[in-house]
Amino acid sequence: MFMKAKHLIIAGMALLAFAACNKEGSIDPIFKGDKAYINVQLAYSSPETKGTATTPPFYYGTAKENEINNAHFFFYYADGSFAAHASKTLDWKSNGLDDKTQDNIERIGGGVVVLEGLKSTVYPAYMSVVLNASDKMVDDLSQKSIVEAQAYIVESLATQNDKVWTNFTMSSTTFDNGEERTGYFCEKVQPQNFQETADDAKADANVVTAYVERLAAKVQVSYGENLNLNNKEIGSFDVDGTPTTLYFNILGWGLNGTAKTSYTFKNIKPTWTAESSSLGFTWNDASNHRSYWAKFPLYDDSNAYYPLSNEDLADKKKETALDYISYNGLNVEVGKSAYCRENTNTKNVLKEVFASAVTSVLLKAQVVDKEGKVVGLVNFDKKLYTFDKYKKKVLDNYFSNADTDKKIYKKIADNKYEGVNTSDLVEENIADGNVKLKFINGTYYTGDGTDAGTYTEITADAATALLNGNDAIPATLASYYKDGQMYYDIPIEHLREGAKYTSANFKTNGLEEGLYGVVRNHYYMLSINSIKNLGKAVYDPEEVIIPSDDDIKNYYVGAKINILSWKVVEQGVDL
Repeated sequence: MFMKAKHLIIAGMALLAFAACNKEGSIDPIFKGDKAYINVQLAYSSPETKGTATTPPFYYGTAKENEINNAHFFFYYADGSFAAHASKTLDWKSNGLDDKTQDNIERIGGGVVVLEGLKSTVYPAYMSVVLNASDKMVDDLSQKSIVEAQAYIVESLATQNDKVWTNFTMSSTTFDNGEERTGYFCEKVQPQNFQETADDAKADANVVTAYVERLAAKVQVSYGENLNLNNKEIGSFDVDGTPTTLYFNILGWGLNGTAKTSYTFKNIKPTWTAESSSLGFTWNDASNHRSYWAKFPLYDDSNAYYPLSNEDLADKKKETALDYISYNGLNVEVGKSAYCRENTNTKNVLKEVFASAVTSVLLKAQVVDKEGKVVGLVNFDKKLYTFDKYKKKVLDNYFSNADTDKKIYKKIADNKYEGVNTSDLVEENIADGNVKLKFINGTYYTGDGTDAGTYTEITADAATALLNGNDAIPATLASYYKDGQMYYDIPIEHLREGAKYTSANFKTNGLEEGLYGVVRNHYYMLSINSIKNLGKAVYDPEEVIIPSDDDIKNYYVGAKINILSWKVVEQGVDL
């Protein structure tokens, strides 16, 4: 899981009074040598969320999640300008591994950090920390002011080797400490924290404590206790007009609608305040050195593009704000965890493009019969058919409604014609699980169906156009569960309080900020409690999945979600 509290850093550094001083001011004590030593202890927070609280509310990280490969310290003068960078290999002590806890501090480490090459006569006043940083991050952050560091965006999250995640990037925690000058992420340091020797810096009185948190959010999907895996019955459905019991097979899951970048240091909005009234929920937790909401880099960005469908994506040809995954990419085992970047937004954005703007769990599934054999289904005109029966229904509809001289035939002998049949039709992918029918290559005829009638030769494309009609929506449009493929879209809830997503909520009260989203160092634990509905059809398993509001409505029949903390968030789902 993610860290609970942030890493503690013990460092002797800047003078509190320096907050109002210029970096070149002549305030005593002054830096007299070419080196200064500071004793730093780091503590990192267990992952957490402030949704439906769990007892206990935090969760220790695993050994891989806690692994520290490098530690970098950035120091700033009282005016926020850059002062120095130092790195250190720290000794760590874990409070626990992969277990629930009441403790906000997950791991503590420390050591003496050496500052070299300071060019000012005064000590730095602020310090930030980045762990498991790439060389590029270190180079970029060196020389950046607090304001510049606050705006620094990275792709770094963790290292993924096959299905194993390691080397989690961590940074100083952000919360409303009442001092905007700190960027809300820097620790203040005092002159007495800095010493001229390493031994002096080790004195307890000189220790500086800093807190760090992972940039990643953690998500786990598991089976709920009430889900009967011995009888995977979804329910009884009319298929080809006959009551048929359908079953599910869960193949895995994955995260969709994930952010591409994140701020190195969690960003909060300057207009927010620590009071609960500012966002509608208690987002700031200064006593635990952490906060439960943040901005992702495209937060409230009116230019950010969230596609409505694959068709919309193909038309716009624009860079999407988030990354989307295909059915074949849903390969996380149930019971295992996956990680993603922070993704939050305002209700003004979500009310327009909710389904594709939130991070969600996609549960990969198949429709099967009682023996586990795959059942391919087509949802046509709100009724379920097998594929051949779907084609037959389409032709029945066409011959019943087409003008007499527009019915489509094949020539089987001189002056001998017969109506087209299902073998003349194949499906064509429209995207998003939808297909339409078209005629195979060949020569077709229109006529009245009598031997003495007049027939006009037409192409396969012309015959297809007659079959699908002139409306914007093809007459043969259907969603195709090819090979039984389907998914369930589960938007990740950040808070349980308040009304959840429905179209009506958006039209009336809007959507409260903070109900949906994923925040760094939070552990979202979802349990699947029941499956009583078919999921969304998948035709092309390589096509990325762009969720629509229809997907969400399916999910919101009897949905239950809790949010847990690393700060854990638990979410139970009835599908």
